[in-house]
Amino acid sequence: MLNFLTQILPNILAAAAEYNEFFAAGLGYIGAGIAVFTGFGTGIGQGMAAAKAVEAVSRQPEASGKITVTMLIGQAVAETTGIYGLIIAFILTAKP
Repeated sequence: MLNFLTQILPNILAAAAEYNEFFAAGLGYIGAGIAVFTGFGTGIGQGMAAAKAVEAVSRQPEASGKITVTMLIGQAVAETTGIYGLIIAFILTAKP
């Protein structure tokens, strides 16, 4: 049994090494596609934040300055999620 494994194992590993190069690249592209989907969540979150800010300003117009500043800070923080997803997509599709 040991002799059989020592004869076949090098052939299996050589075939797996050739296959894994393309398989790893394919998984990288799939992961990059999934990472880009973070932009959808970012867009939805920013839209909801802007809608709530408009509602708040319509209720209290005198507080529009504070509401706008708070909304813009929240939008900037939410945008980092989309940027992180884009950076991860670039990293996954880069050639080693």
